[in-house]
Amino acid sequence: MNAKTIHHLCLIAGFAAVGLLSACDNRTAEQKGADMAGEKLDVATGIGNALGKKGEAAGEAVASGVGKVFSGVDVGINKSSGRKIAADESLAKAGLKVTKVQDSVPTEKDKSQGLELYVVADAAAKGKLKVVAFDVLDNEIARTSIDLVRAEDQGEFQKVKLDERVMLSAISKVAISFKPGDAKN
Repeated sequence: MNAKTIHHLCLIAGFAAVGLLSACDNRTAEQKGADMAGEKLDVATGIGNALGKKGEAAGEAVASGVGKVFSGVDVGINKSSGRKIAADESLAKAGLKVTKVQDSVPTEKDKSQGLELYVVADAAAKGKLKVVAFDVLDNEIARTSIDLVRAEDQGEFQKVKLDERVMLSAISKVAISFKPGDAKN
């Protein structure tokens, strides 16, 4: 047998195999196509359902993560707007603590700019609160003293007026000290 004959026999055997395989399946080409399409749709539906479940879980995880990010941002903002509080020992001796420093909000009555300090008094205190503001290079950029009168077990914001030329956003640290004595209520 020569190569040409072997080639012809292989082709005949191949066609016979295809014929036998297709003879076992009595479906029309259209039915076969519909079945194949149905199978592909079932696979796609399964993938879609799996992605839907995973997507829902992923969405919840993302929402939770975003919530934690915003919660963390909120905590950061509440920590004195990123400002360090340097409390002198004179505050502790007087039973005072400053727990928060924030930009003051101008009101209809008082349009001046400045800071608000949340001052907690564990004991009654009357005197002068000295406030010195520093920039990121630790350069003093504002200084003032204000009267402070607090009853025992009292906490509230105290407004500290600053020169209008002070950029509040430049304040990175606030040093606070207390001198007991006379103060206006």
